[in-house]
Amino acid sequence: MTLTSLRAAAAFAACLLATPAVLAQPMPPGGDARPGQDGAPSEGRAHERRGPGGLPHLRGLDLSEAQQDRVFAILHEQAPKQRELDKTERKAREALRALRGAPQFEQSKAAPHAQALGQAIADQEILRLRTDARIMALLTAEQREQLKKPQQRGARQ
Repeated sequence: MTLTSLRAAAAFAACLLATPAVLAQPMPPGGDARPGQDGAPSEGRAHERRGPGGLPHLRGLDLSEAQQDRVFAILHEQAPKQRELDKTERKAREALRALRGAPQFEQSKAAPHAQALGQAIADQEILRLRTDARIMALLTAEQREQLKKPQQRGARQ
């Protein structure tokens, strides 16, 4: 395992451990800026993940300690699957990168790696959506209503 991989794994674990504390923080002043405005980072490409605990829309909600514990448990539970999918994606990208230097293009060699890459990205999105849905199911009706307000405000502008 490379030093970079170990650092990434350590950072991922630290993020998972910090998630309940981050989610419990109140929204900073002016925190309703949408991504891409006023220097805020934009979401980027659709297949890029938000990362562990990447649930910025929960910031500012008054989650109970039980809700925070359950969010942590859900994120912790999905972490091994996410890591496997990340490894699959990385290996497929590396294999495709290795084929770039070939003097001739051979679809029979490239196709399986491209399909593995596409499947890994699709599986990551499904995992993210499933995780988000499980977390949304923990929220009270009032908390879910609070989440709709910024989306509605952003849609009108």
